[in-house]
Amino acid sequence: MITQPMTSDRFEAIIEAYGATPSRWPEAERDAARAFMQREPQIARALMAEARGIDALLGSLAAPEPSDALQWEVLARLMPAAVVEKVADEYNVVPFTAPAKPKSRVMWLASGLAAACAAGVIFGVNIGLASTADLRAEDVLVAANYSDVDSW
Repeated sequence: MITQPMTSDRFEAIIEAYGATPSRWPEAERDAARAFMQREPQIARALMAEARGIDALLGSLAAPEPSDALQWEVLARLMPAAVVEKVADEYNVVPFTAPAKPKSRVMWLASGLAAACAAGVIFGVNIGLASTADLRAEDVLVAANYSDVDSW
């Protein structure tokens, strides 16, 4: 238990971390925090009002549903294959294994290869179009030069 008087900074840190409900505060600092509330009621009320608003907002939100991948992971950790082998003779136990996921290294290699192919196609098409346009412009300039020579 802490015997030193609590500072306003520490009280604020406790309120921000644990909320406005004293039962959630660290047990070692709970009495010191209550003493601070009696010693500095204005500061404590302001901090507690803000924390109660945040607590109410968080309390009104529904907890998200766990994903299928998380459920399989939890089941796989609860009943590893080694445990299943030990009790399989006595009980009808089915091991839970997570569905196979593609290896991340393979995915990175495949995406890198796809990006390189796409870049090659884009650059190849652009270079081809640029050289064709240059040839057309050169033909026009050459034709213009010949027409000027004929008129002299």
